[in-house]
Amino acid sequence: MKIGIEKLSLPARSLSANADQELIPHIARWCGISQEEVFSYKILRRSIDARCKSDIRVIYNLNAEISSAAHPNYRLENPSPEMNYEVPVYRYTSIDEHPIVIGAGPGGLFCALILALAGAKPVILERGKEVERRRDDIDNFFDNRELNENSNLLYGEGGAGAWSDGKLFTRVKDPRIHFVLQEMIAAGAPEAIAYYSHPHVGSDLLPEVIASLREKIIDLGGIFRWDTLVTDLFVKDGVCKGVILENGETLEAPAVIVAAGHSARNFILAQIRAGASYRMKGFQIGSRIEHPQEFINFCQFGESEMIPVLGNAEYNMVSHPAVRRRIDGATTFCMCPGGEVIAATPERGRLCTNGMSNSGRDGSFANSAIVTTISEKTFRTPEEAYAFLDSIEKRSFEEGGADYGCPAQRAADFIRSKTGTLPRQTSWNFGLKSAAVDSILPEKVSAAIRRALLHFDSIAPGFIRYGTILGTETRVSSPVRFERDEVTRENPALANFYPVGEGAGLAGGITSAAVDGILSAEGYLRKHAVK
Repeated sequence: MKIGIEKLSLPARSLSANADQELIPHIARWCGISQEEVFSYKILRRSIDARCKSDIRVIYNLNAEISSAAHPNYRLENPSPEMNYEVPVYRYTSIDEHPIVIGAGPGGLFCALILALAGAKPVILERGKEVERRRDDIDNFFDNRELNENSNLLYGEGGAGAWSDGKLFTRVKDPRIHFVLQEMIAAGAPEAIAYYSHPHVGSDLLPEVIASLREKIIDLGGIFRWDTLVTDLFVKDGVCKGVILENGETLEAPAVIVAAGHSARNFILAQIRAGASYRMKGFQIGSRIEHPQEFINFCQFGESEMIPVLGNAEYNMVSHPAVRRRIDGATTFCMCPGGEVIAATPERGRLCTNGMSNSGRDGSFANSAIVTTISEKTFRTPEEAYAFLDSIEKRSFEEGGADYGCPAQRAADFIRSKTGTLPRQTSWNFGLKSAAVDSILPEKVSAAIRRALLHFDSIAPGFIRYGTILGTETRVSSPVRFERDEVTRENPALANFYPVGEGAGLAGGITSAAVDGILSAEGYLRKHAVK
Protein backbone atom coordinates (compact mmCIF):
# COMPACT_ATOMS: atom_id res chain seq x y z
CA MET A 1 0.00 0.00 0.00
CA LYS A 2 1.38 3.37 -1.02
CA ILE A 3 0.86 6.36 1.25
CA GLY A 4 1.90 9.97 1.37
CA ILE A 5 3.52 11.71 4.33
CA GLU A 6 3.81 15.48 4.47
CA LYS A 7 5.91 17.46 6.91
CA LEU A 8 7.62 14.61 8.68
CA SER A 9 9.51 16.84 11.10
CA LEU A 10 12.64 15.47 12.78
CA PRO A 11 15.11 17.15 15.17
CA ALA A 12 18.28 17.86 13.20
CA ARG A 13 20.73 17.37 16.04
CA SER A 14 19.54 13.79 16.62
CA LEU A 15 20.09 12.73 13.00
CA SER A 16 23.19 11.37 11.32
CA ALA A 17 24.68 12.63 8.08
CA ASN A 18 22.99 9.66 6.38
CA ALA A 19 19.53 10.45 7.73
CA ASP A 20 17.93 10.36 4.28
CA GLN A 21 18.71 6.63 4.10
CA GLU A 22 17.57 5.95 7.68
CA LEU A 23 13.95 7.10 7.71
CA ILE A 24 12.13 3.78 8.12
CA PRO A 25 11.99 3.97 11.95
CA HIS A 26 10.65 7.51 11.75
CA ILE A 27 8.06 6.57 9.12
CA ALA A 28 6.95 3.63 11.25
CA ARG A 29 6.61 5.85 14.31
CA TRP A 30 4.66 8.44 12.28
CA CYS A 31 2.21 5.78 11.07
CA GLY A 32 2.04 3.87 14.34
CA ILE A 33 3.16 0.60 12.78
CA SER A 34 6.21 -1.64 13.07
CA GLN A 35 9.40 -1.00 11.09
CA GLU A 36 8.94 -4.38 9.37
CA GLU A 37 5.70 -3.07 7.88
CA VAL A 38 7.50 -0.22 6.08
CA PHE A 39 8.92 -1.63 2.85
CA SER A 40 10.37 1.41 1.09
CA TYR A 41 10.04 5.16 0.64
CA LYS A 42 10.83 7.94 -1.80
CA ILE A 43 11.69 11.43 -0.61
CA LEU A 44 9.91 14.10 -2.65
CA ARG A 45 11.29 17.14 -0.85
CA ARG A 46 13.61 17.90 2.03
CA SER A 47 13.91 21.30 3.67
CA ILE A 48 15.18 22.86 6.89
CA ASP A 49 13.27 24.83 9.50
CA ALA A 50 15.84 26.83 11.50
CA ARG A 51 13.50 29.41 12.99
CA CYS A 52 14.13 28.00 16.47
CA LYS A 53 17.89 27.51 16.73
CA SER A 54 17.57 25.33 19.83
CA ASP A 55 15.33 22.92 17.89
CA ILE A 56 16.25 22.98 14.21
CA ARG A 57 14.08 20.59 12.23
CA VAL A 58 14.54 18.66 9.00
CA ILE A 59 11.22 18.45 7.13
CA TYR A 60 10.45 15.60 4.74
CA ASN A 61 7.65 15.14 2.25
CA LEU A 62 7.66 11.57 0.96
CA ASN A 63 5.74 8.59 -0.35
CA ALA A 64 6.12 5.24 1.39
CA GLU A 65 5.18 1.65 0.62
CA ILE A 66 3.76 -0.11 3.67
CA SER A 67 2.16 -3.49 4.25
CA SER A 68 -1.51 -3.69 3.26
CA ALA A 69 -2.01 -5.68 6.46
CA ALA A 70 -0.72 -2.86 8.65
CA HIS A 71 -3.05 -1.21 11.12
CA PRO A 72 -1.97 2.42 11.48
CA ASN A 73 -3.10 4.49 14.44
CA TYR A 74 -4.91 6.99 12.25
CA ARG A 75 -6.06 7.59 8.69
CA LEU A 76 -3.11 7.99 6.30
CA GLU A 77 -2.97 10.27 3.29
CA ASN A 78 -2.95 9.20 -0.33
CA PRO A 79 0.47 9.34 -2.01
CA SER A 80 1.53 12.71 -3.35
CA PRO A 81 1.97 13.04 -7.12
CA GLU A 82 5.57 12.58 -8.19
CA MET A 83 7.12 14.93 -10.69
CA ASN A 84 7.64 13.34 -14.07
CA TYR A 85 8.35 14.48 -17.60
CA GLU A 86 8.22 12.32 -20.67
CA VAL A 87 10.39 13.66 -23.47
CA PRO A 88 8.33 14.00 -26.65
CA VAL A 89 9.39 11.33 -29.12
CA TYR A 90 10.45 12.92 -32.39
CA ARG A 91 11.82 11.23 -35.49
CA TYR A 92 14.26 13.46 -37.34
CA THR A 93 13.56 13.38 -41.06
CA SER A 94 16.49 15.36 -42.50
CA ILE A 95 19.05 12.56 -42.39
CA ASP A 96 21.88 14.50 -44.04
CA GLU A 97 21.35 17.77 -42.16
CA HIS A 98 22.79 18.17 -38.70
CA PRO A 99 21.98 21.22 -36.57
CA ILE A 100 24.90 23.04 -34.98
CA VAL A 101 24.93 23.73 -31.24
CA ILE A 102 27.45 26.31 -30.07
CA GLY A 103 28.61 25.84 -26.48
CA ALA A 104 28.84 22.75 -24.28
CA GLY A 105 27.47 24.32 -21.12
CA PRO A 106 24.17 23.14 -19.61
CA GLY A 107 22.05 24.84 -22.27
CA GLY A 108 24.07 23.38 -25.12
CA LEU A 109 24.43 19.90 -23.62
CA PHE A 110 20.74 19.39 -22.88
CA CYS A 111 19.74 20.90 -26.22
CA ALA A 112 22.14 18.46 -27.91
CA LEU A 113 20.80 15.56 -25.85
CA ILE A 114 17.20 16.15 -26.98
CA LEU A 115 18.33 16.53 -30.59
CA ALA A 116 20.38 13.36 -30.35
CA LEU A 117 17.47 11.40 -28.85
CA ALA A 118 15.47 12.37 -31.95
CA GLY A 119 18.24 11.15 -34.28
CA ALA A 120 19.33 14.62 -35.40
CA LYS A 121 23.03 13.91 -34.72
CA PRO A 122 23.89 17.47 -33.66
CA VAL A 123 27.36 18.94 -34.07
CA ILE A 124 28.45 20.63 -30.84
CA LEU A 125 31.14 23.29 -31.24
CA GLU A 126 33.04 24.31 -28.09
CA ARG A 127 35.85 26.88 -27.99
CA GLY A 128 37.29 25.15 -24.92
CA LYS A 129 38.20 21.58 -24.09
CA GLU A 130 36.44 18.54 -22.67
CA VAL A 131 36.43 18.48 -18.86
CA GLU A 132 39.44 16.17 -18.55
CA ARG A 133 41.79 18.48 -20.47
CA ARG A 134 40.03 21.56 -19.13
CA ARG A 135 40.87 20.43 -15.59
CA ASP A 136 44.56 20.34 -16.53
CA ASP A 137 44.40 23.95 -17.75
CA ILE A 138 42.61 25.07 -14.59
CA ASP A 139 45.16 23.30 -12.40
CA ASN A 140 47.96 24.96 -14.35
CA PHE A 141 46.30 28.35 -13.81
CA PHE A 142 46.07 27.78 -10.05
CA ASP A 143 49.62 26.45 -9.84
CA ASN A 144 51.43 28.79 -12.21
CA ARG A 145 49.09 31.75 -12.89
CA GLU A 146 49.12 30.87 -16.58
CA LEU A 147 45.68 31.53 -18.08
CA ASN A 148 44.44 29.71 -21.18
CA GLU A 149 41.96 32.15 -22.70
CA ASN A 150 39.86 29.39 -24.29
CA SER A 151 40.04 26.78 -21.52
CA ASN A 152 39.54 28.10 -18.00
CA LEU A 153 37.01 28.48 -15.19
CA LEU A 154 34.49 29.97 -17.63
CA TYR A 155 35.16 28.34 -21.00
CA GLY A 156 35.10 24.65 -21.79
CA GLU A 157 32.81 21.64 -21.45
CA GLY A 158 30.26 22.21 -18.72
CA GLY A 159 30.44 25.99 -19.00
CA ALA A 160 30.97 28.37 -16.09
CA GLY A 161 28.92 26.21 -13.71
CA ALA A 162 31.19 23.17 -13.92
CA TRP A 163 33.69 24.65 -11.46
CA SER A 164 31.36 26.83 -9.41
CA ASP A 165 29.57 24.38 -7.12
CA GLY A 166 26.95 23.08 -9.55
CA LYS A 167 24.01 24.81 -7.87
CA LEU A 168 20.73 23.56 -9.33
CA PHE A 169 18.24 25.76 -7.49
CA THR A 170 15.94 27.67 -9.82
CA ARG A 171 12.71 29.61 -9.54
CA VAL A 172 11.66 28.35 -12.98
CA LYS A 173 8.60 26.09 -12.79
CA ASP A 174 8.77 23.59 -15.61
CA PRO A 175 8.31 19.79 -15.62
CA ARG A 176 11.46 19.50 -17.73
CA ILE A 177 13.41 20.20 -14.55
CA HIS A 178 12.63 16.63 -13.51
CA PHE A 179 14.16 15.35 -16.75
CA VAL A 180 17.30 17.45 -16.20
CA LEU A 181 17.76 16.20 -12.65
CA GLN A 182 17.10 12.56 -13.52
CA GLU A 183 19.57 12.68 -16.41
CA MET A 184 22.18 14.13 -14.09
CA ILE A 185 21.50 11.46 -11.49
CA ALA A 186 21.81 8.77 -14.16
CA ALA A 187 25.15 10.37 -15.10
CA GLY A 188 26.44 10.09 -11.54
CA ALA A 189 25.05 13.06 -9.59
CA PRO A 190 23.79 12.43 -6.03
CA GLU A 191 20.15 11.30 -5.87
CA ALA A 192 19.51 14.01 -3.29
CA ILE A 193 19.44 16.68 -6.02
CA ALA A 194 15.96 15.43 -6.88
CA TYR A 195 14.50 16.45 -3.51
CA TYR A 196 16.74 18.98 -1.74
CA SER A 197 15.19 22.44 -1.59
CA HIS A 198 18.58 23.92 -2.61
CA PRO A 199 20.28 21.12 -4.56
CA HIS A 200 23.89 21.20 -5.66
CA VAL A 201 26.35 18.70 -7.10
CA GLY A 202 29.76 20.13 -6.21
CA SER A 203 32.75 21.12 -8.30
CA ASP A 204 34.49 17.83 -7.53
CA LEU A 205 31.63 15.69 -8.91
CA LEU A 206 30.08 17.78 -11.66
CA PRO A 207 32.87 17.32 -14.24
CA GLU A 208 32.37 13.54 -14.14
CA VAL A 209 28.61 13.99 -14.52
CA ILE A 210 29.18 16.23 -17.53
CA ALA A 211 31.54 13.69 -19.10
CA SER A 212 28.89 10.98 -18.75
CA LEU A 213 26.28 13.19 -20.42
CA ARG A 214 28.73 13.81 -23.25
CA GLU A 215 29.24 10.09 -23.78
CA LYS A 216 25.48 9.53 -23.95
CA ILE A 217 25.15 12.21 -26.62
CA ILE A 218 28.01 10.66 -28.60
CA ASP A 219 26.43 7.20 -28.32
CA LEU A 220 23.27 8.71 -29.82
CA GLY A 221 25.20 10.13 -32.78
CA GLY A 222 26.18 13.57 -31.55
CA ILE A 223 29.54 14.97 -32.66
CA PHE A 224 31.72 17.18 -30.45
CA ARG A 225 34.42 19.46 -31.80
CA TRP A 226 36.68 20.87 -29.10
CA ASP A 227 39.09 23.82 -29.40
CA THR A 228 36.72 25.20 -32.02
CA LEU A 229 36.08 28.92 -31.74
CA VAL A 230 33.11 30.30 -33.66
CA THR A 231 33.66 33.93 -34.57
CA ASP A 232 30.61 34.70 -36.72
CA LEU A 233 27.33 33.47 -38.10
CA PHE A 234 27.11 32.62 -41.79
CA VAL A 235 24.07 34.55 -43.01
CA LYS A 236 22.58 34.67 -46.49
CA ASP A 237 19.42 36.57 -47.46
CA GLY A 238 18.43 37.04 -43.84
CA VAL A 239 18.74 33.36 -43.02
CA CYS A 240 21.37 31.81 -40.76
CA LYS A 241 23.01 29.14 -42.90
CA GLY A 242 25.84 28.11 -40.56
CA VAL A 243 28.89 29.47 -38.79
CA ILE A 244 32.35 30.80 -39.53
CA LEU A 245 35.25 29.51 -37.42
CA GLU A 246 38.35 31.33 -36.25
CA ASN A 247 40.44 29.40 -38.81
CA GLY A 248 38.24 30.72 -41.64
CA GLU A 249 36.31 27.49 -42.14
CA THR A 250 32.58 27.79 -42.87
CA LEU A 251 30.24 25.09 -41.58
CA GLU A 252 26.76 25.02 -43.09
CA ALA A 253 23.77 23.74 -41.13
CA PRO A 254 19.95 23.79 -41.21
CA ALA A 255 19.99 25.71 -37.93
CA VAL A 256 22.41 27.23 -35.46
CA ILE A 257 21.55 27.03 -31.78
CA VAL A 258 23.76 29.35 -29.74
CA ALA A 259 24.27 28.55 -26.05
CA ALA A 260 27.63 30.23 -25.68
CA GLY A 261 27.25 31.79 -22.20
CA HIS A 262 27.27 35.47 -21.30
CA SER A 263 31.07 35.69 -21.02
CA ALA A 264 31.36 35.24 -24.81
CA ARG A 265 31.00 38.99 -25.28
CA ASN A 266 32.69 39.25 -28.67
CA PHE A 267 30.50 36.51 -30.10
CA ILE A 268 27.34 38.10 -28.67
CA LEU A 269 28.28 41.27 -30.56
CA ALA A 270 28.90 39.18 -33.69
CA GLN A 271 25.37 37.76 -33.47
CA ILE A 272 23.99 41.29 -33.29
CA ARG A 273 26.06 42.39 -36.29
CA ALA A 274 24.74 39.36 -38.18
CA GLY A 275 21.21 40.74 -37.86
CA ALA A 276 19.76 39.06 -34.76
CA SER A 277 17.23 41.23 -32.96
CA TYR A 278 17.78 42.00 -29.29
CA ARG A 279 17.12 44.52 -26.55
CA MET A 280 19.11 45.85 -23.64
CA LYS A 281 18.28 44.40 -20.21
CA GLY A 282 19.23 45.01 -16.62
CA PHE A 283 22.23 43.10 -15.30
CA GLN A 284 23.93 42.53 -11.95
CA ILE A 285 27.37 43.47 -10.65
CA GLY A 286 28.90 43.65 -7.19
CA SER A 287 31.57 41.97 -5.07
CA ARG A 288 32.20 38.76 -3.13
CA ILE A 289 32.12 38.66 0.64
CA GLU A 290 33.96 35.96 2.58
CA HIS A 291 33.42 34.86 6.20
CA PRO A 292 34.74 32.08 8.40
CA GLN A 293 32.24 29.25 7.94
CA GLU A 294 32.04 28.88 11.73
CA PHE A 295 30.51 32.36 11.92
CA ILE A 296 27.82 31.53 9.35
CA ASN A 297 27.04 28.27 11.15
CA PHE A 298 26.61 30.17 14.42
CA CYS A 299 24.34 32.76 12.80
CA GLN A 300 22.10 30.18 11.18
CA PHE A 301 22.21 27.24 13.59
CA GLY A 302 23.31 28.74 16.89
CA GLU A 303 26.59 26.83 17.04
CA SER A 304 29.83 27.05 15.11
CA GLU A 305 30.29 23.31 14.56
CA MET A 306 28.65 21.74 11.55
CA ILE A 307 25.51 19.70 12.29
CA PRO A 308 26.06 16.43 10.37
CA VAL A 309 22.63 16.12 8.73
CA LEU A 310 22.62 19.79 7.72
CA GLY A 311 26.19 20.33 6.60
CA ASN A 312 27.63 23.82 6.68
CA ALA A 313 25.06 26.60 6.80
CA GLU A 314 24.15 28.83 3.89
CA TYR A 315 22.17 32.05 3.68
CA ASN A 316 20.18 34.23 1.32
CA MET A 317 19.54 37.88 2.19
CA VAL A 318 17.96 40.82 0.41
CA SER A 319 18.33 44.55 0.93
CA HIS A 320 15.39 46.38 -0.62
CA PRO A 321 15.77 49.76 -2.33
CA ALA A 322 15.83 52.82 -0.11
CA VAL A 323 12.83 55.12 0.08
CA ARG A 324 12.39 56.91 -3.26
CA ARG A 325 15.19 54.66 -4.60
CA ARG A 326 18.00 57.02 -3.62
CA ILE A 327 20.00 53.86 -3.00
CA ASP A 328 19.36 50.71 -5.00
CA GLY A 329 18.62 47.34 -3.46
CA ALA A 330 21.10 44.47 -3.35
CA THR A 331 20.98 40.74 -2.74
CA THR A 332 23.29 37.90 -1.92
CA PHE A 333 23.83 35.56 -4.84
CA CYS A 334 25.58 32.25 -5.52
CA MET A 335 26.29 31.57 -1.84
CA CYS A 336 28.96 28.87 -1.36
CA PRO A 337 29.14 27.29 2.11
CA GLY A 338 32.48 25.68 2.88
CA GLY A 339 33.76 27.03 -0.42
CA GLU A 340 36.36 29.16 -2.16
CA VAL A 341 36.43 32.46 -4.00
CA ILE A 342 37.98 31.91 -7.43
CA ALA A 343 39.42 34.01 -10.24
CA ALA A 344 36.75 33.37 -12.86
CA THR A 345 38.26 35.33 -15.71
CA PRO A 346 38.64 34.22 -19.34
CA GLU A 347 41.00 36.99 -20.43
CA ARG A 348 44.50 38.00 -19.42
CA GLY A 349 44.77 41.38 -17.76
CA ARG A 350 41.28 41.13 -16.24
CA LEU A 351 39.96 39.87 -12.93
CA CYS A 352 36.50 38.75 -11.91
CA THR A 353 35.42 36.78 -8.85
CA ASN A 354 33.11 33.80 -8.51
CA GLY A 355 32.44 31.19 -5.86
CA MET A 356 32.81 27.42 -5.81
CA SER A 357 32.54 24.54 -3.36
CA ASN A 358 32.90 20.79 -3.52
CA SER A 359 30.14 18.30 -2.83
CA GLY A 360 31.01 18.06 0.87
CA ARG A 361 30.99 21.84 1.29
CA ASP A 362 33.42 21.26 4.14
CA GLY A 363 35.91 24.11 3.70
CA SER A 364 36.75 26.68 6.36
CA PHE A 365 35.19 29.66 4.55
CA ALA A 366 31.80 30.73 3.28
CA ASN A 367 31.36 33.22 0.48
CA SER A 368 28.63 34.91 -1.48
CA ALA A 369 28.30 37.63 -4.06
CA ILE A 370 26.49 40.81 -3.07
CA VAL A 371 25.06 42.26 -6.27
CA THR A 372 22.86 45.10 -7.38
CA THR A 373 21.13 45.69 -10.70
CA ILE A 374 22.30 48.09 -13.39
CA SER A 375 19.24 49.38 -15.21
CA GLU A 376 18.69 48.57 -18.88
CA LYS A 377 18.48 52.33 -19.46
CA THR A 378 22.06 52.93 -18.31
CA PHE A 379 23.72 52.03 -21.61
CA ARG A 380 22.54 52.61 -25.15
CA THR A 381 24.40 49.73 -26.74
CA PRO A 382 25.92 46.37 -25.80
CA GLU A 383 29.34 47.77 -26.69
CA GLU A 384 28.95 50.46 -24.04
CA ALA A 385 27.87 47.93 -21.41
CA TYR A 386 30.77 45.61 -22.18
CA ALA A 387 33.26 48.50 -22.15
CA PHE A 388 31.95 49.41 -18.69
CA LEU A 389 32.43 45.85 -17.42
CA ASP A 390 35.85 45.54 -19.05
CA SER A 391 37.04 48.71 -17.33
CA ILE A 392 36.08 47.33 -13.90
CA GLU A 393 37.78 43.98 -14.59
CA LYS A 394 40.97 45.66 -15.80
CA ARG A 395 41.17 47.90 -12.76
CA SER A 396 40.51 44.94 -10.44
CA PHE A 397 43.40 43.09 -12.04
CA GLU A 398 45.72 46.06 -11.62
CA GLU A 399 44.66 46.78 -8.03
CA GLY A 400 45.29 43.13 -7.17
CA GLY A 401 48.92 43.44 -8.27
CA ALA A 402 48.50 42.40 -11.93
CA ASP A 403 49.27 38.77 -11.04
CA TYR A 404 45.77 37.47 -10.15
CA GLY A 405 46.05 38.58 -6.57
CA CYS A 406 42.66 39.86 -5.43
CA PRO A 407 42.00 43.44 -4.30
CA ALA A 408 40.30 43.14 -0.94
CA GLN A 409 38.93 45.25 1.87
CA ARG A 410 37.42 44.39 5.22
CA ALA A 411 33.66 44.92 5.13
CA ALA A 412 33.97 47.54 7.89
CA ASP A 413 36.55 49.43 5.79
CA PHE A 414 34.36 49.14 2.68
CA ILE A 415 31.60 50.96 4.56
CA ARG A 416 34.03 53.70 5.67
CA SER A 417 35.70 53.97 2.22
CA LYS A 418 39.15 53.26 3.63
CA THR A 419 41.79 50.56 3.34
CA GLY A 420 43.51 48.66 6.11
CA THR A 421 44.89 45.31 7.14
CA LEU A 422 43.37 42.08 5.85
CA PRO A 423 42.78 38.68 7.46
CA ARG A 424 45.74 36.32 7.26
CA GLN A 425 43.60 33.47 6.06
CA THR A 426 41.52 33.39 2.86
CA SER A 427 40.32 30.88 0.31
CA TRP A 428 41.65 32.98 -2.61
CA ASN A 429 44.36 30.94 -4.27
CA PHE A 430 46.66 33.83 -5.27
CA GLY A 431 46.58 35.96 -2.11
CA LEU A 432 44.86 39.21 -1.23
CA LYS A 433 46.05 42.76 -1.67
CA SER A 434 44.67 45.63 0.38
CA ALA A 435 42.79 47.98 -1.94
CA ALA A 436 39.80 50.32 -1.99
CA VAL A 437 37.36 47.90 -3.65
CA ASP A 438 34.57 50.43 -3.06
CA SER A 439 36.35 52.85 -5.41
CA ILE A 440 36.80 50.22 -8.15
CA LEU A 441 33.04 49.87 -8.38
CA PRO A 442 30.80 52.76 -9.46
CA GLU A 443 29.69 54.80 -6.44
CA LYS A 444 26.05 53.84 -7.00
CA VAL A 445 26.97 50.16 -6.76
CA SER A 446 29.15 50.68 -3.69
CA ALA A 447 26.34 52.63 -2.02
CA ALA A 448 23.94 49.76 -2.56
CA ILE A 449 26.44 47.29 -1.11
CA ARG A 450 27.16 49.51 1.91
CA ARG A 451 23.47 49.74 2.70
CA ALA A 452 23.08 45.99 2.19
CA LEU A 453 25.97 45.25 4.56
CA LEU A 454 24.36 47.34 7.30
CA HIS A 455 21.03 45.59 6.77
CA PHE A 456 22.60 42.11 6.69
CA ASP A 457 24.50 42.91 9.89
CA SER A 458 21.20 43.70 11.61
CA ILE A 459 19.99 40.21 10.62
CA ALA A 460 23.27 38.43 11.37
CA PRO A 461 25.26 40.51 13.91
CA GLY A 462 28.94 40.28 13.05
CA PHE A 463 28.35 40.07 9.30
CA ILE A 464 30.38 43.24 8.85
CA ARG A 465 32.96 42.58 11.57
CA TYR A 466 33.92 39.13 10.26
CA GLY A 467 33.44 39.84 6.57
CA THR A 468 36.03 40.58 3.89
CA ILE A 469 35.11 42.03 0.50
CA LEU A 470 36.99 40.35 -2.34
CA GLY A 471 37.28 41.81 -5.82
CA THR A 472 34.45 42.55 -8.21
CA GLU A 473 31.70 40.30 -9.58
CA THR A 474 31.05 41.36 -13.16
CA ARG A 475 29.94 38.17 -14.92
CA VAL A 476 26.66 37.49 -13.18
CA SER A 477 24.23 38.09 -16.03
CA SER A 478 24.04 39.50 -19.53
CA PRO A 479 23.15 43.09 -20.45
CA VAL A 480 21.65 41.75 -23.70
CA ARG A 481 18.49 39.73 -24.31
CA PHE A 482 17.94 38.23 -27.74
CA GLU A 483 14.38 38.08 -28.98
CA ARG A 484 12.70 34.88 -30.08
CA ASP A 485 9.32 33.50 -31.07
CA GLU A 486 7.59 31.83 -28.12
CA VAL A 487 6.61 28.80 -30.20
CA THR A 488 9.39 28.23 -32.73
CA ARG A 489 12.15 29.61 -30.43
CA GLU A 490 13.75 31.26 -33.48
CA ASN A 491 14.94 34.83 -33.50
CA PRO A 492 12.29 36.80 -35.41
CA ALA A 493 14.86 38.81 -37.37
CA LEU A 494 17.14 35.90 -38.30
CA ALA A 495 15.60 32.63 -39.46
CA ASN A 496 17.24 29.36 -38.33
CA PHE A 497 19.02 31.16 -35.47
CA TYR A 498 18.07 29.93 -32.00
CA PRO A 499 19.43 31.92 -29.02
CA VAL A 500 19.63 29.90 -25.80
CA GLY A 501 20.49 30.33 -22.13
CA GLU A 502 22.43 32.87 -20.12
CA GLY A 503 24.41 34.30 -23.03
CA ALA A 504 21.14 35.13 -24.77
CA GLY A 505 19.82 36.76 -21.60
CA LEU A 506 17.10 34.10 -21.45
CA ALA A 507 18.14 32.02 -18.42
CA GLY A 508 20.04 32.31 -15.16
CA GLY A 509 21.80 29.29 -13.71
CA ILE A 510 22.50 25.68 -14.63
CA THR A 511 18.98 24.28 -14.39
CA SER A 512 17.15 27.11 -16.13
CA ALA A 513 19.75 27.12 -18.93
CA ALA A 514 19.34 23.35 -19.36
CA VAL A 515 15.55 23.69 -19.55
CA ASP A 516 15.95 26.53 -22.03
CA GLY A 517 18.13 24.30 -24.19
CA ILE A 518 15.51 21.55 -24.10
CA LEU A 519 12.74 23.96 -25.11
CA SER A 520 14.77 25.25 -28.06
CA ALA A 521 15.55 21.72 -29.21
CA GLU A 522 11.86 20.90 -29.07
CA GLY A 523 11.07 24.06 -31.04
CA TYR A 524 13.53 23.04 -33.73
CA LEU A 525 12.23 19.46 -33.87
CA ARG A 526 8.63 20.58 -34.24
CA LYS A 527 9.72 22.17 -37.50
CA HIS A 528 12.16 19.55 -38.77
CA ALA A 529 10.90 16.24 -37.36
CA VAL A 530 7.74 14.20 -36.96
CA LYS A 531 6.25 12.69 -33.81
